[in-house]
Amino acid sequence: MNRLIQPTDRTLIRLPNWLGDVICAEPVVRAFDQFYREHGASQNLTLTTSSRLLSLFARQLDGVQRLPDDRSPGDSPSGWRGHQAALLLTNSFRSAYFAWRARVPIRVGWSRDGRGLLLTHGVRPALERGGVPVGLGVSGRRPRILARPFGGACVELAHLMGVYVKDTRPRLMPDEDGMRVFLARAKRLGLDPSAPFIVCNIGARPGSAKAVPAQIWARTIEALQKKTDLPILGVCGPGEKDLLHQTKDLVKSGKLYPCADPVVDLTEFISLASKAALVITSDTGGRHVAVAVGAPVVVLMGPTDPRHTNEHTEHTRVVRVQVPCGPCHLEHCPLEGVAKHACMMQIDPEQVVAAAMELLPGAVAARAKSGLGTT
Repeated sequence: MNRLIQPTDRTLIRLPNWLGDVICAEPVVRAFDQFYREHGASQNLTLTTSSRLLSLFARQLDGVQRLPDDRSPGDSPSGWRGHQAALLLTNSFRSAYFAWRARVPIRVGWSRDGRGLLLTHGVRPALERGGVPVGLGVSGRRPRILARPFGGACVELAHLMGVYVKDTRPRLMPDEDGMRVFLARAKRLGLDPSAPFIVCNIGARPGSAKAVPAQIWARTIEALQKKTDLPILGVCGPGEKDLLHQTKDLVKSGKLYPCADPVVDLTEFISLASKAALVITSDTGGRHVAVAVGAPVVVLMGPTDPRHTNEHTEHTRVVRVQVPCGPCHLEHCPLEGVAKHACMMQIDPEQVVAAAMELLPGAVAARAKSGLGTT
């Protein structure tokens, strides 16, 4: 394989700004780490994204440099200078401009929206031709870029640079701090952390079209409790407590354990998901965390084209409703009346429960039926 870089070259990987995308790109990071580590040159690899997302790699990648990019007014490409190559795993013009302005000799990324002029090596996204795929709804603007898994697209860029990604499945491991916080929370809730439980990742950004409405969550949890006695933990992230509390108030049985005071941070969620018998979530970063730790996952998908995440789905079930207006990929639903947020409001909780019961391992399902899943 021809390589654009050598172990003596310093390479900067510009990671995405979203949790789910960073996790999808984790196999590429791991492959570059292995390439440099095999040559005793881990210090020649630099990762840059927000401080929060860089924390995903806090307990691994020894020797790899971290360059936090928290988009403060003083951000500049100064930290990019001195690198011989930049792998840009974002579609932003800003990242390509920074690499060009920092005079990085080799600049690799996706060639679209004019940023290709700033790259030395680019991949043009494939275009979608013909009619709308069955079951997807709107056609979108032309030219339509073919929807495909983000992780696979990242792997192609790595291969273009000559670094082979042998294991394309994202992998995360819980750390001691996250596990300690989880065990302390289980004790406060009166739960046996060694017994099976279900996690409902209820939180979402306020007003986000990806957010599952509280009434759908409540009906899903009540229907699930008729099928299993496993404890159900409701989790959310910072700034997402309102939706969790709304759901808790609507669950008439009162058998939902809300993890809101304090909310679950990223390290604890990794530990929690790694121990869960099942994770039910919207199509957010929590979904990708669960997949990366090996948990079975049920995804409630609304405005997102499912082809963007259609990889490593052996233990994943997607529940979605075809609507005329979607998948729209909009952050906020602009419609009114019965059409507003229809892609989420029309989700059938019974279908979610059916998918959940299909995924729960036989031993856990038997334990649940006997009532031994509670404490």
